[in-house]
Amino acid sequence: MRRLQLACLVLASAGAARAQTMLDQEERLIEIHSLLVDVGPVNAPGAYRNRELSLGLEVIGIPPIDGTTGGKRQITASDRTPVFPRLRLELGLPAPEDFRASVGLAYIPPIQLSDVSSHLAALEAEMSYAPGPLAVGIRGHVLVARSMGPVTEPATRDTLDNFEFGANAAAGYRLDFAPASLTPYVSIGLTRAVGIFRVTSDGYELTSRTTNPGLNAGVRLFAKQRFEVVADLAVFPGRLVHPSFRLAWMPDWLSRP
Repeated sequence: MRRLQLACLVLASAGAARAQTMLDQEERLIEIHSLLVDVGPVNAPGAYRNRELSLGLEVIGIPPIDGTTGGKRQITASDRTPVFPRLRLELGLPAPEDFRASVGLAYIPPIQLSDVSSHLAALEAEMSYAPGPLAVGIRGHVLVARSMGPVTEPATRDTLDNFEFGANAAAGYRLDFAPASLTPYVSIGLTRAVGIFRVTSDGYELTSRTTNPGLNAGVRLFAKQRFEVVADLAVFPGRLVHPSFRLAWMPDWLSRP
């Protein structure tokens, strides 16, 4: 009898462990997809002087994501596309001498492509000390997003709602050449990510709340023709590593006399 009770206890414990493991896997998928849409710096600190405007397109690379949860494989972002784009605008603001300030907006319109759509808006603000080639700065950001696409079944459009905010500190050093400048940079920060996943078929809802340290490293190329190109690598240890690229034009609309 005692052996039977022990066997039942072991089986019950194993079942609970398997259920917890599956829950962990589901929450991890939510966390990874939440961090994927997070708005990283993707630029060197102190990049913009007062009234400088940058109109850009950011392209985010999606690494392979394993969608296995228990005995089922969920459809992940990497199954649909290797990249996703978003519009990104930056504007330099007035700041004290040797300082630079800027604000930014990132946006994805709710356009459906390959059965997937994301509606995203994010705000950011930065203050940097940049008396010369070396610049150091702090930056904060906040983001809201809703992504819809097939996750649990190919014919459904499940929903992931995100609310995220964070801050980072960065340093960069500008190298000036005749036709352009090159600025390598690094940053470190924290992101608070809240993701709420809803299954369309049965209304099942699961929430992931995490605080994630992050590291970014990249390089900014600014051409004298007022174009900038940025390549950036974001690392969230133990969760996600992905590249981003920014292509932008800096018109002189606001800086004209």
